[in-house]
Amino acid sequence: MKSIALFGLTGQGIETAGEILSKLIESLGYTHRNWRDFSTIIRGGNTSFEIYISDQYESDSPPRLETIDMAVVWTDEGVNRYLPRLKDHSMIFGPENVKDIPVAHQGKPPKLGFNVWALGIITGYLGISFEKVKVEIEHKFKKGKNTELFEAGYQLGLTVACENPLQDLSVENATISGNDALCLGAIAGDVRYYYGYPITPASEILENFSKWLPPLGGAVFQVEDEIAAIHAALGCSYAGKRTFVATSGPGLALMTEGLGYAAATEIPLVLVDNQRGGPSTGMPTKTEQSDLFHLMNAGHGEFARILLTPTSVLDCIVTIQEALNLSEYYQCPVIIALDLDLALRRISIPWAKIENAIRSIEIDRGPTILNETMTGTYKRYESVGGLPPQRTVPGVKGGAYVASGDEHDERGFMEPDFKQVRGSLHIRRLNKANSIHYKRPFSRVGNQEAPITIIGTGAMGELIENFVMENGAIYQGLLVRQLAPLPKQELQEALKHSKRVVVAEYNAKAQIRTILEAALTDKEVHSLLRFDGEHFTDQEFEQEIAAILDGFTSNLTN
Repeated sequence: MKSIALFGLTGQGIETAGEILSKLIESLGYTHRNWRDFSTIIRGGNTSFEIYISDQYESDSPPRLETIDMAVVWTDEGVNRYLPRLKDHSMIFGPENVKDIPVAHQGKPPKLGFNVWALGIITGYLGISFEKVKVEIEHKFKKGKNTELFEAGYQLGLTVACENPLQDLSVENATISGNDALCLGAIAGDVRYYYGYPITPASEILENFSKWLPPLGGAVFQVEDEIAAIHAALGCSYAGKRTFVATSGPGLALMTEGLGYAAATEIPLVLVDNQRGGPSTGMPTKTEQSDLFHLMNAGHGEFARILLTPTSVLDCIVTIQEALNLSEYYQCPVIIALDLDLALRRISIPWAKIENAIRSIEIDRGPTILNETMTGTYKRYESVGGLPPQRTVPGVKGGAYVASGDEHDERGFMEPDFKQVRGSLHIRRLNKANSIHYKRPFSRVGNQEAPITIIGTGAMGELIENFVMENGAIYQGLLVRQLAPLPKQELQEALKHSKRVVVAEYNAKAQIRTILEAALTDKEVHSLLRFDGEHFTDQEFEQEIAAILDGFTSNLTN
């Protein structure tokens, strides 16, 4: 395992250097995982890029690691951040005016050439072919000064070359983020139209689709705000085309009106919330899992909803396809709760794993009538035998109906006998997703008879899995994917051997623990909470778990 850190100023091209490095490592066939920490402000803040490279025989990406093999930094602040994490304190590089940099590891890179110089040091240390890197540098940047800076950095990196340089493993890898994975899964699920408004960290979805959908015969529309986005998507779904909307906290607040309209009209809709630090504008570039109470209850009045939480990048591919199927069968909002770290995390893994995830779910459009002729009087909202009502799309002969947000009868007509429809149609709408046919409410890791279970989802998934696999037989990991409706009996069965439970989450009010409370009634339950916007490293996570189970607490737990 190798780990590298690059630290500089926002606008200095740190992420660009990281992208080139990731591309080079991908081309050699190594699985890896990237971590980015970037400022909310465009200029003047700090940016970190970390990359963790698996050994050549491993096909799974690692979690975020605490220990760093090499760091290249621009400022004293970078030294303060990375010197304590370095395995060897001499393995830090930077400009000659930065404190605690060994003289042999200093250089004179210009502010707007530091990233190229740093990339040279890192690739020289890793033993990546000089010519291979040079091609990428000169493709991205102008030749001349940039090439000279790269060469100087590369020669410096060779002076500390690692013992096991990277080789060409001849493995076909691909690098994707959680947002990329959602897009790939959505396309596999027959999404060809997308309506969006930019917001961190969901903007990547809009950007991806703008490139990927037109060649498939689809279209992308950047609308004026989130209110327009959700209602345009509802119109698209009403017309019989699959789509979804994605946003983050502030945009979610605006989309809430459309969520209620989707529930009243029973138009299928998937909504992705890429959670970031709140409230208000909050921490736009920092991770959090603090929208869950809102997602469980958003919208005035009462209506059914399904809430899913992917547990890994690969899982995003599958979960979005399942959500599209569920939304068309149950005809209610299906919400996917991501978090910033999982959404923006980039992993490089064998393409075969990605392809298997893409192909794992078949499209199921439920009771949707696309091209048949309806006979008799069509009642759009009539349930027969307790099954979801048949849904037509425009153009189906005899299947026209009005999709009104006003209360209506089974035909869709407004101003009915409210006493009658509220006791029949409204009750059906409320209860239709009390229990759902979903095959993957959670995933289990480790010893299923373990006395201690660590529960989490989203960005916590990789940490829980890594911790359980490295810490013996007394732990089970439970990566929860279905939060509403709560699969209470299945959870209780999965936890029947556990006496102690730790629920790990990125928020201050133990929202996941509260949602799961009905399934945890006979357990000794603890919370591991973090809400400063940062993401645990493997070592930090292990220390926090140990502190909780030893009866101690830290300033991040209770």
